[in-house]
Formats: sequence, structure tokens, C-alpha cells
Amino acid sequence: MTIEQKVNAANAQAVEILTKARPVWADVQPAIDVIPGMSKNTVLVPGPPLPVERITPPIRTSICGAVVHEGLAKTKEDAWEMVLRGEITVEPAQNHQCGCAACMVVSASMPVMVAEDRVYGGKGYAPIHPGPNPKCLRWGFYDEDVERDLSWFRDHFGPALGRAVRKSGGIDLITVLAKTAGMGDENHNRQPAASMYLALQVIPWMLDDPDPQRDEMIRHFAANDRFFLHPMMAGVESITKSIKKIPLSTVVAGMAGNGVEFGIQLAGTGNRWYTTQAPVIQGTFLNPSYTEADLLGYLGDSCVTEVYGLGGMSAIAGPAYLRMTGSTIAEARSRTEKARAVSLGEHTFAPIPWDDFKGFPVGLDARKIVGLNILPISHGGSALKKGGQGGAGAAELPLECFKDALRAIHKETLAQAEQEG
Repeated sequence: MTIEQKVNAANAQAVEILTKARPVWADVQPAIDVIPGMSKNTVLVPGPPLPVERITPPIRTSICGAVVHEGLAKTKEDAWEMVLRGEITVEPAQNHQCGCAACMVVSASMPVMVAEDRVYGGKGYAPIHPGPNPKCLRWGFYDEDVERDLSWFRDHFGPALGRAVRKSGGIDLITVLAKTAGMGDENHNRQPAASMYLALQVIPWMLDDPDPQRDEMIRHFAANDRFFLHPMMAGVESITKSIKKIPLSTVVAGMAGNGVEFGIQLAGTGNRWYTTQAPVIQGTFLNPSYTEADLLGYLGDSCVTEVYGLGGMSAIAGPAYLRMTGSTIAEARSRTEKARAVSLGEHTFAPIPWDDFKGFPVGLDARKIVGLNILPISHGGSALKKGGQGGAGAAELPLECFKDALRAIHKETLAQAEQEG
């Protein structure tokens, strides 16, 4: 078998997993109880690894807030000193099969959604979406109000969601996507239909919850039209757990930004990151006084949903998001066609009515991206350098990280050839 044939076979295996996996939101538990490698002094952060001295101010605030939340330090200043002394371990969330959107971080006691791939056995994790309040750890803020919300999630909302989901037997995420196909979600930055359908499946199991704050929790859940993003991230992480075990595969298995660098992971090289300068998300500002100079580079793990074919990959499914961020239907179709040109598979369970009932593409192939010089488009919210959301839009994925990843696969193939004599 030639090297090309070996890579093609590895990629076929990766695409089979991506298209046949069955991710199910199965539980909510404290991070330390379920995430492999988690410890009381570990904080998981979005994006590829970055030396602590280069961590951006919003992520720094989130890390320090998490350390204070865990009772490991009394102030944010003390917490940062602990990080600098190496007493706090800061690691990329995706290396632990966890997704942290925007500036969010995960520490030991925080409740995380647990997703299980019931075909291939992988598990993935993500924190609970905090809701529409802009002042939250997810956007790099921490004070007494944020701490009160974090404690409420830990002590009330997270446990109640866990009880409800366990009673339900688990929520099949593919069923959610299939039921809401044609309702305008691209399921990265826009998912009101999926979130509402999910609420219909979970809230009945919350109605008899013993927690005295049950009604408040139900209201909070029902009012959050971004909720579905986080169980979907956990679901994708449960799938990528399996494709990261396929040597020589050039299929993308992870992607994220840390505000400074953007990186990808390939199925063939597991948790190894290939990085370059993070692009800035172009689109619409939430405040007309903001400029591009106010924004960080691409930040967050939520684009892992695009590894599964959502977001910019299925842009044509969510025309309202394109309109909101200053673009057009033609551009939406172009984004999805670009993704199809550099992908190896297609999901058929959620056909898009206004795209001739085509499914959305999946299985980005780094070889095609570099060889055809076609760069997929990722959707995302933009973070301000000072903390908070600056806007929303899209960014072209940078070519250099795909080139570096292919160089690594090339080295792997040479090493394998030498072993085989």
C-alpha cells in the first residue's frame, strides 16, 4: 500500500466515525469527577497552549476568577501569583476533550455537561452556557455578581440539569439537529430552534425537581436561546476523542483560538497543536464606537462545532446570522460550497431545504485546504481586549497552521516507512 493509499484509508476511517457517531447529552457533573486529568489545581482554557505571560487579559481574569471560585486564593491578584509560581496548572481544554467557548474556563467544581458517543464510546465535556447576561466568566469578567452566578450554577442549576437529563435517558443531539433542520440555525453562533427543542425535551423532567429554586432554573433555561451550543460542543468532543486515534489521517480533529494564536489538531497527530497568528473576526460590532483595534484575535473553542460541519461550514443553513453580521445569502452559499470543496463527507440527517436538501459537509481535509488553497470560513463572536463581547461575524481560517500540520503528517509517514524497512 502506498503512502497516499494509507492516508486515504485513515481519512475514510475518520469520516466514517464523524458521520456515524451518535453523540448524546447524558449527564451534568462536577468537572473533577468526570474530566480525565482534572485536578483541584487545574484550570482548562480555550485555544491552543500559550505561555502564561502571553495570556490575554480577559482569559487571565477568567483564570483568576476560577481560582478564587475554587477557594484556592482570596483575590484575583493572589490567584495570578499562584499561576506564575506554577501552583495552578493551565491547560488547553480540548486536550481534555472539553470545549470552552469565548473566554470561559473550567475549574474543578464547575458543572460540566457530559456527552457520550453511543457508537464509538468517546466522551466529551463543556461547561453550561451562562445565558444572556453579558457580565460573566465566559466574557472575561469576575466580581461578586459573577461569583454568585457561578455558585448558583454549581449548587443548583448544574445538579438539577444532571438529574433531569439522567431521568430522560439522555438527549440525542443528532435528533435535535434533525428535528430543527430548516429552522435557520447554523448551530455555532445561532441556535434558537435547537435550544428551544432541547428545552422541550428537558424541562418536563425538571418540573418535579426537589430543589426549591426549580421555577427560577426552568425560567433561566427556557430563556437561553444559545444553550444548545454547549451540549453540542461536548457532543463533538465525544466524537473527536475517537478520530484522534487514527495515525496518518489528515482530517481536522480540533480547532480553536486563544486570542493570540489560532490552531488546529489533526486526527493523525492527536492533541498536538499547529498554530499561527489568530485572525480577527470581521462582521458587526455590538457598539458603534468599537473598532478592529479593540478586538482580540479569534478566541474560544466553540469553533470545534465546525469540525463537525456546523457554523461557517453550514452557513447556508443560517441565513439570519449572515444578515445580522452584514453579509448575504450568496456569501452564505459560498461559505458552505467552500467547505464542501475541502471536506470528505456529508451529514444527511439534517438536509437544508433552501439548498436543494443537501446535507452539510464534514471532515475537513488539510490536504485539500492546502492543495486547492481554499480556506474554510469560521463563524464566531469577537472578544474585546478589555473583556466582553465586541461583535460577531466570521474569519477565514489561516492557511499556515494547515501547512504545518501536513508537514507533521509527512514526518509521520517517513518515520513509518523507515520502521517498515
